Amino acid sequence: MKMKTLSGPHRLLLASGLLFLLGAGVAPALAQLPFHPLATEPARQAAVTAHPLATKAALTMLEQGGSPIDAAIAAQMVLGLVEPQSSGIGGGSLIMHWDAATAKLTSYDGLASAPARVTATLNIDVDGSVLKHEDMQRGGRTVGVPGTLAVLKQVHERYGKLPWDRLFAPAIELAQGGFPMPAYMHGILSSPSAATDHPDMVPLYFGGDGRVRPIGAKLTNPAYALTLRRVAERGPAALWQDGAGSALVASAQRGFRPTLMAEADLAAYRSEPRDPLCAPFLTYSVCAMGPSSFGGVMVLQILQMLEARPSSGKEGLRFSFDDPEFVHFYAEAGRLAQADRQQYIGDPGFVRVPTAALLAPVYVQRRAQLINPAQMTKEVNAGVVDVSTTASEQMAAPPSVTADATSQLAIVDAAGNALSMTTTTNLNFGSRLMVNGFVLNNALTNFSTAPRAGQAAPNRMQGGKRPVTSMAPTIVFDHSGKPVVVGGSAGGGQIVDYISTSLVEMLANQRSPAEALARGHVSTAVRGKLQLEKGSSAAGQAMALTAKGHDVEIVPMTSGLGFLMRRDGGWIGAADPRRDGVALGW
Repeated sequence: MKMKTLSGPHRLLLASGLLFLLGAGVAPALAQLPFHPLATEPARQAAVTAHPLATKAALTMLEQGGSPIDAAIAAQMVLGLVEPQSSGIGGGSLIMHWDAATAKLTSYDGLASAPARVTATLNIDVDGSVLKHEDMQRGGRTVGVPGTLAVLKQVHERYGKLPWDRLFAPAIELAQGGFPMPAYMHGILSSPSAATDHPDMVPLYFGGDGRVRPIGAKLTNPAYALTLRRVAERGPAALWQDGAGSALVASAQRGFRPTLMAEADLAAYRSEPRDPLCAPFLTYSVCAMGPSSFGGVMVLQILQMLEARPSSGKEGLRFSFDDPEFVHFYAEAGRLAQADRQQYIGDPGFVRVPTAALLAPVYVQRRAQLINPAQMTKEVNAGVVDVSTTASEQMAAPPSVTADATSQLAIVDAAGNALSMTTTTNLNFGSRLMVNGFVLNNALTNFSTAPRAGQAAPNRMQGGKRPVTSMAPTIVFDHSGKPVVVGGSAGGGQIVDYISTSLVEMLANQRSPAEALARGHVSTAVRGKLQLEKGSSAAGQAMALTAKGHDVEIVPMTSGLGFLMRRDGGWIGAADPRRDGVALGW
């Protein structure tokens, strides 16, 4: 078996991680696999994740005859160890799955949910007092009922080939034997206040001097290994059986305000199948996650509006992010889609979401006609579609969140099956609480905040409800109905823009994933701002876009993209060069 990379630049963690594996004899099951970090030929089977050890774990399962969901489970368990700031079994996940044999596309919602007992918002305490927004971003009250294990188990029961317990071996081996301190996690934990802000992480990641351990230092997490052994044996029930549930709830009692979660919430959680959303773009059908994700609706609206853009007479610049006229149109399309999502998107178990109406070509084209090609529109409102809401759903939209947390996986096998999964503990290190070796999410911060008269908010907090998310795992099909692009992104509210711009580059401009992911970012995720990526060619558009009325902000934008693309009978791909990931195939 010959392994080959599908990603772009050679990064520090990739080198240090592989040297650690191959030189120190750690995790021999992974180290035995040949590895060629700079090869770029198409592969029959491929995986991209946010860390080389997770990608290698995924490919190990494919080599053993596993399916993409088998590979995704192995990768997720490793990510929970080597990238715990971004995802893990204490968080939530969304999965898009393509079954080649039946030509069926399915999607599954495993987002963390609110416990049965909640207050009106996170900013309202049990006694009715109003809490400061900044005080309610971390700690026990923010923890949602984890959903990642439940959704992985549900998809595995339908599409898995390997035994459930075998999928945990790579992560258990690494947790016990050790893995190198990743560059990306090291950067997050290197701030002056990191040890104080992350007290639960100090025994694992900090030295006796209180400083974060250096990049490449050997780390272990025996508590996580023990937890994974229990999960391998019992499935998701390992989170609440035999005292594990009481330990989890006890951990979430800490922080500024204690959790309102009970052990019964853990046992009651169920992942949900969702209808995938698809819309045309050029000659392709782009399919993305539906609500509770608002990301999928926004991506599909933006792409359709871009295609509806009137011709400028400069065909070579029709979809060029080097053209400020196009970037302006893109930004306005994003603002229109943002207004629609704030008005209409929520958990479909609680809210009637008019997805078909929002994605209808006639409606989206009408929205595109509202864009003034010469100047930014000062006031952008949601469109009018046919939907019934109740008077009680009058609350503010959630705050703009642009943290670079979350993680993206994309996997394809030789039989033509494909999976895209976006997985998260929400903000980096979630609630900043750990139990039994894994991080607890702070997903409840994604619900609407304090009430504001006159604003519709289907995203208000309710017991058992899932908050909306920008995560949008995506699979693109060609005119024959075969998958040609599989992927998505991490990165908070900017996920929509990271995916939309990458798809434009790959589908309209015929760029490879490596080329598309290296391009400078543009985003309208922060209300009232047009963000351009610092240090990229996108930042050069600032003056021209300011002249069109945009409030331009040049900022670092650490995304977390991961895409695979069909080419020459196989798959090429790339992980985001801004983070530690890698795409591999064989």
